[in-house]
Amino acid sequence: MTARRTLAERYELTSPIGRGGMGEVWSGYDKRLDRPIAVKLLRSDVLPLGADHTTLAKRFLREARLTARVEHPGVPAVFDAGTDGNELYLVLQLVPGIDLIDFLAQHQPVPLDWAVAVAAQIASVLAAAHAMSLVHRDLKPGNVMIKPDGAVTVLDFGVATLLEADLTRLTTTGEAIGSPAYMSPEQVLGGVSSPRSDLYSLGCILHELLAGTRPFTAEGTYPAMRQHVEDLPPRLRAQRADTPAEVEELVLQLLAKVPEDRPADAQEVYERLLPFLPKPRSEAQSDEQSGPSDPTRPYRQPFAPRSRSASRQPVLTVPRTRDLAEARDEAAELAMAGRFTQAAELLENFLAQADDQPRNQQRSARLQLANTLLLGGDYARALTQYELLVTEIGPERAADDSDVLHWRLQIAVCHAALGHVPKALAHLKPVLDIQQRQLGATHDEVVELRREAARLQASAGDVRGAAARVRSLLSDLGPSHPQGAELRAMLSRFTG
Repeated sequence: MTARRTLAERYELTSPIGRGGMGEVWSGYDKRLDRPIAVKLLRSDVLPLGADHTTLAKRFLREARLTARVEHPGVPAVFDAGTDGNELYLVLQLVPGIDLIDFLAQHQPVPLDWAVAVAAQIASVLAAAHAMSLVHRDLKPGNVMIKPDGAVTVLDFGVATLLEADLTRLTTTGEAIGSPAYMSPEQVLGGVSSPRSDLYSLGCILHELLAGTRPFTAEGTYPAMRQHVEDLPPRLRAQRADTPAEVEELVLQLLAKVPEDRPADAQEVYERLLPFLPKPRSEAQSDEQSGPSDPTRPYRQPFAPRSRSASRQPVLTVPRTRDLAEARDEAAELAMAGRFTQAAELLENFLAQADDQPRNQQRSARLQLANTLLLGGDYARALTQYELLVTEIGPERAADDSDVLHWRLQIAVCHAALGHVPKALAHLKPVLDIQQRQLGATHDEVVELRREAARLQASAGDVRGAAARVRSLLSDLGPSHPQGAELRAMLSRFTG
């Protein structure tokens, strides 16, 4: 009998169940806890060229932790993550069923209520993920599973992010992340991926479910990508007459070229699909009308996302047994270990009781909290803390104060990560103007900011303005600058 491969002396790989551009997925067995698992292996050759393996491993673990924070039945549970030689591996809940590619092949035409039920469940998953500042970036039928009971599971959260540059820095590799057939225009243009990028991909999927074909069908990667940027999607009712007008309008909005023209969030998408979902019925009625992988079946108990008004769990107040400095030291140690959630809770607990502490220590703790939240990927809460710092301390400092400029820049980072592209651009521009006056147009930091401004401008739909910004940067840098080739590649994406 052939020896089976075992990772970390614990996870036994039994048989491959999937292979893609980024690696392999194996069914496996957790020998310690006596349960079946899925193991995703990421190949070293698909990771960013020249990247340090230790740094990648740390980022990979961070992305696994972000995914593990999403509590939703439509996201596989993350059990573990680690390295084995040059491979990175992720240990996940094993999800039975078929992917949406096979589902589409087996059910043509897909019943209207089935198509809506699949899309609604995906929207519910996205609502939960986006609430945790987690953007999928590569939503496609191959990443959507339909379980035998009809429940939808979305796979591969966080994997595409590993192939991008760190969102806490205003740079990118310049490479688009996503699958061409389902890629949003801003991703094609090398712009900022946001929650609304996922909504565009969902629009592509819902169109395909109803029409039996993708909205853009050009052969080849480049023609398909250009269609997403330039062509209007076909109307569903011309391809499928029984499509409700409201669903057709929703799909057209999801496929809007400019992110701001799409629905506000995944919960809005769910709520607009809700009238077309099946109503709860008795168990007997449901079983009579339901078959394997029927996505309407879970709507006997609808998978609605949490209300927007639902607040986070309150931070527990604990007796203060040490001073703020000790709390900050402990929080720093937790953050160094990658335990950002615990570090942030500790700082919040002590800040809530820090009225008797010196004002400068309170502000330092708030800055530490903001940085901890940002590193942990909790962009919405980090944004609030940076805004408080600017509001409280900004008026006491000069407009070009380095700390205030940094906080304003982090506000732009948070807005970009949350999909608030116009706001991100509005906060970035004044920082760029000041830095350019102080450091010069070709200083490395200024060049990085100018590139990011171009990406944001393209993401906001102003491709012509973004191209003009890149041309100006190229002119200032000259033809022999090391970043020239990358900037010219960016310009070619903007201009076609």
